[in-house]
Amino acid sequence: LFVKALTTIEVERRLILPRESLPALPRFEGSHEHGITLQVKDDAGNLRNFRCKKGYGGGDKLVIETDWILFVKSKKLRSGDVVAFYKDDDRVSGTLYRIGVKRRNDTLGL
Repeated sequence: LFVKALTTIEVERRLILPRESLPALPRFEGSHEHGITLQVKDDAGNLRNFRCKKGYGGGDKLVIETDWILFVKSKKLRSGDVVAFYKDDDRVSGTLYRIGVKRRNDTLGL
């Protein structure tokens, strides 16, 4: 879906999703109009429930807040570290998202 370097705000508060990732996410309709929960597996195999919602000020800006800071702290992420967000579609288990982390001196852990 996307690869991006984290900003200070993303390390301290919320992950801002690129607009290009919107078509790959579930629709924000009906009961999900204001937010959806994405089950995301990290590079260690831990399943996380990230709450994705429309950003402040409206528009099509999306952010992940819930559980994001716990993820940042558990991975000891800093501004400038890179995250890669992937979508896996499985006929049996459904859609699962994955997230990997890359630091300046590591390889992308997936």
